[in-house]
Amino acid sequence: MKKKKTVLVIDDETDLCALIKLAFMRENFLVDCAKNLAEAGEMLNSHPDIIFLDNNLPDGLGIEYFHNHPESFDDSYIIMMTADMNSRSRALAKEEGIDEFIQKPFSMKTMKDIIQKVA
Repeated sequence: MKKKKTVLVIDDETDLCALIKLAFMRENFLVDCAKNLAEAGEMLNSHPDIIFLDNNLPDGLGIEYFHNHPESFDDSYIIMMTADMNSRSRALAKEEGIDEFIQKPFSMKTMKDIIQKVA
């Protein structure tokens, strides 16, 4: 039997977490949510297949956490999410090895495209 893929959403917006969770659970993924980096720390030990990482979190910047804890993201497909979409942020994310960078708010089509890409 094929192992279900796992998703971790790290974002303090509970509605967005619920939306991503619903979209991926419909496609048979296992999904967990963390509202900050501290909460995500232990969840990252399970090395989820896909990680949605908000850049602006209550306890720090997602990109800095990614930079300082690269081992926590080994073998995961990383999707950086931010409302502050600028070329410097995008360049830094690419330089750090982030797989995908999407601007909030994003559409369900964007979500479906990501699901197809990682399924």
